[in-house]
Amino acid sequence: MEEETKDIVKSIIVGLAAIGVIVIVGAVAPNVFKIFRNKKFLRNKQDKNKFNNAIYYLKHKKIIEVADNKNGSCVVELTEKGKQKVLRYNVDNMKIKPMKKWDGKWRFVMFDIPDKRRKASNALREKLKEMNFLQFQKSIWIHPYIINDEIEFIADVFNIRQYIKIGEMINLDNDKQLKSKFKLS
Repeated sequence: MEEETKDIVKSIIVGLAAIGVIVIVGAVAPNVFKIFRNKKFLRNKQDKNKFNNAIYYLKHKKIIEVADNKNGSCVVELTEKGKQKVLRYNVDNMKIKPMKKWDGKWRFVMFDIPDKRRKASNALREKLKEMNFLQFQKSIWIHPYIINDEIEFIADVFNIRQYIKIGEMINLDNDKQLKSKFKLS
């Protein structure tokens, strides 16, 4: 799938999550595009075909359900599989919020995920890097800000919660290098 189509698919899924359902009148109603008005992929009429193709793709992959109404309109809803995709996209956009003033505590994530869950383990590791965690030891990652909600959400999405431990350290000897990497005083 080309990158532009991926953007359309992702926007449709996130849009559906935001409003619940889309009612489409005829092949494609102009009202549908109001939801996606600010998106770069809806600049011209050719994009309606791309939008229709994205809807078809999502239906084919069982991410959405499309029900036809007697009045010629149809309703588009997320399936359970689609709702899981929304969670995945939320994970993709997740960031750790910095504190106004650091409280002096180091937060850590430790994990020991079985080899049969290697994809989830790799995904977790990549997400920790994206969220600016520092690898403290092989499976111990550290961050100065509050992380519990974000890590629990990620662990639930990847279905690896039982393999992860989250904690705090108040006294960490020789943490000057860590403080400098996070630009803390």
